[in-house]
Amino acid sequence: MTEPIDASCIECGAMFPRSEAASGEGDLECPACGANVVRGIPEQYSALTTEANTRCGACGSTFPRGEAETDIKGVLACPVCGSTSDLEVRDGTDGSGEE
Repeated sequence: MTEPIDASCIECGAMFPRSEAASGEGDLECPACGANVVRGIPEQYSALTTEANTRCGACGSTFPRGEAETDIKGVLACPVCGSTSDLEVRDGTDGSGEE
């Protein structure tokens, strides 16, 4: 990924580069769900979504947490095998505070 993850959608939680949120009218729009409630992510937090910080217990793949997001709010899935129950986020970005 060449662009930093620097925006997120308040409605669905998707995280993406701000350039992907630009619409033709100058407003920001979530590329995942189309909502107009997009917020910026401070630069110091952008690295959390671009480093391989998530591991799938089912297939052993590692990937950025942002690649595990699905259309269903709060549900993550392995981008390699599709598992939704065996993901381990290693840096606390899942809100648990555990590393």
